[in-house]
Amino acid sequence: MKVLEQAKQALRFFSEAAIRLFSPSDDSYPEVGVQPFEGRPAKKHTH
Repeated sequence: MKVLEQAKQALRFFSEAAIRLFSPSDDSYPEVGVQPFEGRPAKKHTH
């Protein structure tokens, strides 16, 4: 019986991972575009 329980837990582990991987994103980042550069460019190219 212990083998069946471990197999059941493994199946649940992988199925939950697959569901999370292929579900829509739940990120709540604000939608922003490209930010303008407000600094000063370097005068010389340094190595």
